[in-house]
Amino acid sequence: MKLEKPWQRWFRRERRKAARLIHNPAAVVRVAAQADRKAEHAAGARGPLAQIWDDLQTSVRLVRAWGRREYRGVGRGTLVLMLGALLYFVSPIDAIIDAIPVLGFLDDAAVLAWVLGQVRAELYAFRAWEEQARLETATPANPPALQLKAPDAAT
Repeated sequence: MKLEKPWQRWFRRERRKAARLIHNPAAVVRVAAQADRKAEHAAGARGPLAQIWDDLQTSVRLVRAWGRREYRGVGRGTLVLMLGALLYFVSPIDAIIDAIPVLGFLDDAAVLAWVLGQVRAELYAFRAWEEQARLETATPANPPALQLKAPDAAT
């Protein structure tokens, strides 16, 4: 018999909720906004979230972009996994109640670290998509920060 980690039962519940929620893109955007607010609130005392901070921020942007129909380069299963992790993160009542300073984020960090480890390739692909979109929207009057200028042919 395999022993279950305390957060796994709670995460399964949020994952089922995520599977239903992806049929409502506006609700997906709201969850991303809630996760973003909670992450910003926790930013000063990152503690357990410090090691996964960049991936957490990227996953919030990815879920928001999917909900806004700006990005479709993610599979349904991956999206459900990521959305389930964000739902777990924003839920104040889970394996360890979030009102407990620092400890309340330990289970959130464990769930997020596990999920983000599972979807790392998707996060890289999304970051590449963001960078490409940033380069495409750059104009000559507003060049991207790292754009290299070609040498003049006359020199």
